[in-house]
Amino acid sequence: MVAATGGARARRVPGGGALEALWGEERAQGTVEYAMVTVALLAIVVALALLWRAGEEGALVGLAQDAASHQLDGTGALDIALY
Repeated sequence: MVAATGGARARRVPGGGALEALWGEERAQGTVEYAMVTVALLAIVVALALLWRAGEEGALVGLAQDAASHQLDGTGALDIALY
């Protein structure tokens, strides 16, 4: 490994092979972290887009109606009264 001394001149650092390998691992770790964050942000964007589309098509309203204990049908008032 060559360490700069402030100008164009450089000198050899003892044990440079181990330091160079460590520096390479730190750079590789940064690349992996960047890739993981990019994938996570992309997954968030895709999930929000799918939720937007489901809301736009009325799928979320349909799920809420199906999950309601009393829908707007003939037995809704009876269901409310018996509650």
